[in-house]
Amino acid sequence: MPLIAEVSLAYKSSIPVNTLPIITNPEKANAYLRSIWDMDTIELREEFVVVLLNNGKRVLGWSRISIGGSTATIVEPSTVFQVALLGKAQSIIIAHCHPSGVLKASQADIALTKRLKDIGKLLSIPVEDHIILTKDGFVSLQMEGHM
Repeated sequence: MPLIAEVSLAYKSSIPVNTLPIITNPEKANAYLRSIWDMDTIELREEFVVVLLNNGKRVLGWSRISIGGSTATIVEPSTVFQVALLGKAQSIIIAHCHPSGVLKASQADIALTKRLKDIGKLLSIPVEDHIILTKDGFVSLQMEGHM
């Protein structure tokens, strides 16, 4: 019988949990996202990010999922949840920017949010919110009733 490689996963963090930022509302999500976003490119190209949260809504980490052009970026749900699973997230916040400055969710934004929310429900990793950032503001799809 041929030998088959063993796959093992490990999660290591040297930061005390009680020092991690807490995100409990859209305003805190906006503040955190602005702290990690490259504001020099927010008006140039769309980017999509996932923020990983533990069960206390503390930020475990974040990952840039995609970088697109001036009007769109491609988001593969499998990539979003691969990061969430490997990062041992209990829930996630998703976010992207609108280089146009328009603070309104497109139909594509709403459809993606619904798809990711449905997948998260199956995996027991809820999508807490989808934040759209512009240079001057933000909109929360949860607050807009799209969640």
